[in-house]
Order: sequence, then structure tokens, then C-alpha cells
Amino acid sequence: MRNRWATVLLAGAIGLITTDSVVGVWYRTNTIERLWVTAPRSGHAEQVIVVFPGYIMPGEFLGEALAPHLGDNDAMITIEYAERGIDIERIYRDVTAAITRLGPTAVRVYGASMGGMCAKEFLDRYERDGTPYGKVVLVLDTAPSERADVRRPRLLFGLSAWYRGGPVSSAIWAVASRGAGHPPSEAGADPRTLGDARQAAAWVGTPAIATQAAYIGGFPPPGPNDLVAVAARVAYLRGRPPGSDPVVRVDAAIAGWRRAFPQLNVVTFADRQESWHVPVIERPGETMRLILAA
Repeated sequence: MRNRWATVLLAGAIGLITTDSVVGVWYRTNTIERLWVTAPRSGHAEQVIVVFPGYIMPGEFLGEALAPHLGDNDAMITIEYAERGIDIERIYRDVTAAITRLGPTAVRVYGASMGGMCAKEFLDRYERDGTPYGKVVLVLDTAPSERADVRRPRLLFGLSAWYRGGPVSSAIWAVASRGAGHPPSEAGADPRTLGDARQAAAWVGTPAIATQAAYIGGFPPPGPNDLVAVAARVAYLRGRPPGSDPVVRVDAAIAGWRRAFPQLNVVTFADRQESWHVPVIERPGETMRLILAA
């Protein structure tokens, strides 16, 4: 009897995954990112901050959380990754077009977790185009330098390369996300933005979950001095003890990024514990202060 139930459950699980994958061919197929542009309060952009969100981090609400903490002459471009896949070439074209319209004299790039990988590939193209706004300031926030820095089994990255995701698994993810804990928020963090961000992350959909994981799995580690020609300064932000980051092997990641930029400056948050992985939307003021000070 026990074997019969195990067989039934296994067959049901296989049928569910198969149905989800087939329907997933038509589910959330958009492959074009969206940009959220915050104009400077002064009307004149001296600096543009390009923000690359972390894994399944909602760009709209990340930008909404960070915007009040910008300087008067700062503009910001926040990327909202596509429903399916990350096309760095397209992102580079669209972001640089937005930068051109804003007309700044300087560019600062912030990458949270996986966003640091995206920022690196963005800067590869920026360097290829002759650094049109000069060398940038790059701020990496708990960003892995390669897949091996991520505390997840290699098998998951392999599966993400072929699994398309679908509506059933997306609904399961959304329900499961309701039980997840949340890091403490700083004083003044907007509860509406926090609520909207958590809802968006819960319903991000498994096409985004899978394809972003596949992007991490395929990211080429930075080589020696890769960032020297394109960055004036590189800062790496990490949380403070106690505890270790649950997603990224931070010390290994720092070593990887230091190969790419030997003068890497490591900055520790005063109040953000490392046991919470990049709670930027919960702590936007503290985060933006370190971005602007880097």
C-alpha cells in the first residue's frame, strides 16, 4: 500500500511538472526589461546612478524606496528585469540612451547581489564604447563574483537552464513566500512600498526565477584587472556581524572582485546585519548613503 501511494504521488508530481512546463511556453513570455527613471529634484542631472536589482528583486519598488534619499542633482535609472531572461545587450542600449537624455557629467553604478554581475557585464560594454562619461564609481552590494560564491546546489543552476516555469509553479511559489520572514526595516521606511515590493517578489513568476538563476549559473567570473580601465573606484558593501549571509559566500566574493579591481574598498553597514541578504528596500536610506559616499 505504501509503495502504491508513493507511485501515485510521484506520477502526480511528474504530471504537474509536465503540465506546468507545457503551459509555461505561453506564460510570461516578455523578454524586454523596463526602466524606471527618477529625474533630479533640481532639474539638472550632475550624476546618474544606474541601479541593477538583485535576484527577483522588483525594480519598480526598489527605485521607489531609494528615490527620496538621492541628492538634489542626482538622477537614477532602475532596471526592472524582464519576465523571462536577462538581455544585457538590450539593457545596455536602453540604459545608455536614457543616460544620454539626462546628460550627466558622471555615472555611478550600483549592483545588489546578482545585480553586481549585471553591472559588470554592463560596464564591459561601457568600456567597449570608450567610457563616454568617464570612469564610473561601481558599488557592489553583497554581490557574488561567480556562481560558486552562491550558497545553492549546482544542480539547481543546471535545472534552471532548461525549465521554463509556468503558472502552477508560480502560484506555489507565491503561497510559499507568504511564510518567509522579513528583515527589520529602518526608521522611516515606507510600509506601502515594502508591502508592494513583497507582493511583487512573491508573484514574480517562475519564468523569471528560473531564467535569472540560469543567468547566474552562466556568468563568467571577472578576470584579473577587468574593472581597472572602466572604474575609478569600486566599493563592496557587506552587512555587519553577527551571522553570515545566507545566500552569498561574501569573503569568497570579495576575493573574486578584488582580482578584477585590486584597490577594492570593503565597506561594512553600521546597522544592517549580514544574516539578512541585501534588504535594500527595507533599509534604503542607509544603503543610499553608502552608495553616494563610495
